Amino acid sequence: MTQALEGITVLDFSQGMAGSIATMALSDFGAEVIKIEPPEGDPYRAVPQSHLWNRGKKSVVLDLNDSDAINQIRKLAERADVVIETFKPSVADSLGIGYETLKAERPDLVYCSITGFGPKGPYSDYKDYEGLIEAKSGRLMIFAGITGREGPSFAVVNVASHAAAMGAFRGIVSALMVRDQTGQGQQVDTSLLQAVTYYDLTQFILWQMMIKFPETFDFDPTTIALRGSPIQYLPVRTKDGKWMQLANLIERLFRSEIFAIGLGHIYDDPRFVDAPNLVEPEDREALRRLILTRMQEKTEAEWMDLFVNEEGNVAAEPFMTATEALSHPQIIHNGIVQNVEDPTVGLMQQLGPAFYMDGSPPRIQGPAPTLGQHTNAVLKSLEIPVPPNNTTASKPPPKHPLEGVTVLDLSTVIAGPLAGSLVAELGARVIRIETLDGDWMRGGNNGIASNRTMAGTEGLSLDLKTEEGQEILRRLIPKTDVLMHNMRPGAPERVGIGLDQVRELNPNINYVYVSGYGSSGPYHHRPAMHPIGGAVAGGALTQAGRDALPPEDAEMTMEEIVEVSRVLGRAQDVNPDPNTSMVASTAVVVGLYTRQRTGKPQYIETSMIQANAYANADDFFDYEGKPPRLFPDSEGYGIHALDRIYEALGGWIFLACPMQDDWLALCSAIERPDLRDDPRFSTLEGRQENDDALIAELASLFKTKTPQEWETELSAKDVGCVQVEDSNMFGFFDNDEHVRENGFTTVVEHKRFGKFWRYSPMLNFSKTPSKAAGGILRGEHTMPILKDLGYTEDEIHALKAKGVLDWEEPAPLS
Repeated sequence: MTQALEGITVLDFSQGMAGSIATMALSDFGAEVIKIEPPEGDPYRAVPQSHLWNRGKKSVVLDLNDSDAINQIRKLAERADVVIETFKPSVADSLGIGYETLKAERPDLVYCSITGFGPKGPYSDYKDYEGLIEAKSGRLMIFAGITGREGPSFAVVNVASHAAAMGAFRGIVSALMVRDQTGQGQQVDTSLLQAVTYYDLTQFILWQMMIKFPETFDFDPTTIALRGSPIQYLPVRTKDGKWMQLANLIERLFRSEIFAIGLGHIYDDPRFVDAPNLVEPEDREALRRLILTRMQEKTEAEWMDLFVNEEGNVAAEPFMTATEALSHPQIIHNGIVQNVEDPTVGLMQQLGPAFYMDGSPPRIQGPAPTLGQHTNAVLKSLEIPVPPNNTTASKPPPKHPLEGVTVLDLSTVIAGPLAGSLVAELGARVIRIETLDGDWMRGGNNGIASNRTMAGTEGLSLDLKTEEGQEILRRLIPKTDVLMHNMRPGAPERVGIGLDQVRELNPNINYVYVSGYGSSGPYHHRPAMHPIGGAVAGGALTQAGRDALPPEDAEMTMEEIVEVSRVLGRAQDVNPDPNTSMVASTAVVVGLYTRQRTGKPQYIETSMIQANAYANADDFFDYEGKPPRLFPDSEGYGIHALDRIYEALGGWIFLACPMQDDWLALCSAIERPDLRDDPRFSTLEGRQENDDALIAELASLFKTKTPQEWETELSAKDVGCVQVEDSNMFGFFDNDEHVRENGFTTVVEHKRFGKFWRYSPMLNFSKTPSKAAGGILRGEHTMPILKDLGYTEDEIHALKAKGVLDWEEPAPLS
């Protein structure tokens, strides 16, 4: 076996980005993916993305309304290891291809369902388009104010679909691990609504704390949404009129930036001596303008030459489109872009696999198939008798999918720690190593963000610069299945966790590197904080909108530069880090399964730029004649008339009708046959050419009723329309009946903050459920972990007194 999923057969009924990317990834790692399509084809074949999303699959045409076809599908399912579908709830059952039906003939089948809003509840039959989920959940308020108007703003990057795709991949492989140990399959389900919750790192708990502890947490109704980006994350204009993202959140990196750009003298000024941690708003704004002025003294190319070749401690990148990023030197070096000859559009530049494994490297299996290309061959294979199930696995199912697995996590900030928390949701024991000062995410608001990034983990706080601190690691590593970190090259060896050092202590350990740029290549030595992923992969520039950037030769005042910088900074919402977490957590699980199947430990690597390319997989490819990506309008309402926010009577709605069938259903529902028959609007091309006119027609109509009236009326007729939650994600998840019916929140407890609800895990397993827990105090588990390693209580206290380790006392709030 040369690939992780070689010999695994997947029956794919999915449509849309989430299911398509999940099955594309399964194919990249060696699975045989058989895509079942209706006679007219998957409707997403009409969009350019299909040439990427369908790569490496086999296309089989079967009419699900035909009983003979259903019988053939059941025979295919008897030969499959995995079924994945994106039907509305109960549709698969009504067709006779639901889990209960198929498992009767294949008890070890892993059956994965991806829905938009979950398996039950009042919204379960709503359309599963990304914009509807982001609107209903309150996520669109993250961008409130970005364009200067009130109300929600359109979100460009399909984060819910990205997270659901990686979640489905992770869930399927976790279930396969259990199946190979026990001989039992199970159902796995997730939804885009669950997936989007990982992009709220603080709102959900900050609101609860403001209500519960008003004397400790100052009331802030915006909860971050209307604030500008910190000065460490400053978009800047260069001499040649181009825009760059500076991204030096950590104080030492910010100081490196200041000295690299020639502003080191600011530390002689009493106003800036503590930069970037400035208390007075006027001092922050003065420093902002100093940096913006200085950055206009060199061209973008001159600054990048300095940052790449001379001053390697500065995180900075130009703002790019996804198409421009295809030529980024590090993206090319990492193989994130690969050439594929597509039978329809010719030579393509495509995303490579989501992560790399040295023992079982993934590879693109081939181009996207033409419709029905493999129908005859696949159906002929049904003449071959079903091979006997010779599995001898008979262990009882574990309590959770990864029960018994130990992960040692030395990553910092968001991308790595949140990945560790996702793995902990699957039942792994994740031990986090923090510095004596604690992870950066513990700063601000009493460290509440750690209840997202470190939830469900265990904690040690160590000084790894000491011999005693490294000795603790040397005792932990032999008991560990996976070691994960996000240090830059060279740093792991200095603290004793380089690959060779770790393998010497534990030859069977999996080693996961969650990098900014990668372990080799022209940029591998450089730091990368979260805005780097957004700047490079195209998400931030697209989010800023069509008219965000002035012409490169435009004369601009400082106030104009400050305003464009603000917009670009707001466009860099929190998503690049969680985007990386989704891929990194999946890499951990796939690596474990590969080790289980092959007996060989894996070195695994992904990067922030790679993961964010996947989050932008609706545009991260190219071929001659490819249509350009659509940018939101300058007011942030949407990308066109049928994927857009509209003002209604007393609020907002989101309309999602991207397909021709959706358009026809909308015209019928609003009783406007004149729009349907209008030659300006009757075709997709016509609607694109007359977008402003169609917007005007619909905008005047939608102002006549309340958002709830429109949602009720149009959703009942299967039109994608929801009321926009215009408070925030807390407002929706704390109050909505649909959330309660699906169990999308879980009450947990923290030693400082007491009881509160958190978002429930995104993966639901029928036999080995996920688990939810709260965050941890710094060093909270020092005693039990070190005692398990053979230290006595006296020795542990002595190490604390010596400054080798530390822990926080609970100090509950009251």
